[in-house]
Amino acid sequence: MAIAYKLLRMRSGKLYPLFVLSDQEIPIGVWLDAKEGVKLDSGKVKSKLGPLQFRPGWHLSDIPLAVHIGIKEDGVIKYMHDDNVWCECEYSDEIDYQKEVEKNGKGYKAMMDSIPVNGFYRFKTSPSMLGKWIIAGRMKINRILSDKEVAEICLQNGYKSLPRKPDICA
Repeated sequence: MAIAYKLLRMRSGKLYPLFVLSDQEIPIGVWLDAKEGVKLDSGKVKSKLGPLQFRPGWHLSDIPLAVHIGIKEDGVIKYMHDDNVWCECEYSDEIDYQKEVEKNGKGYKAMMDSIPVNGFYRFKTSPSMLGKWIIAGRMKINRILSDKEVAEICLQNGYKSLPRKPDICA
């Protein structure tokens, strides 16, 4: 098992995925197998954002920072959404599928169209993101991180965390 981070949406004290299967609660402290989202006739997956590339599995990160997800200001992501939280997770790393997915090609072709059972691979979903997502078949949320913890982890890795937008009424 390995440690990673997952960005989730918090609503009424419960955790949910951001975009795909976004109505399914994610409990803390329970090992969960990834589920495939609803595949559309186009081959894409149904999401809150509209159709997305079909890449089934839990999408995790090496550090709690996703500079391509958040609130834009002047065309650039500058803030986290107020209802988003970073969680520390464990994921199954028994099988590294990286060589297998790279046989499919480079870039957007280097991915799986099924859940990586008992393992993971890495994939860059957006040119603007840092690093690559860890796409895993199983994960467990250990805990929700505070914004202070997120900032410290990012700083330890040479990055500045995304802040929350200041309340203009404060």
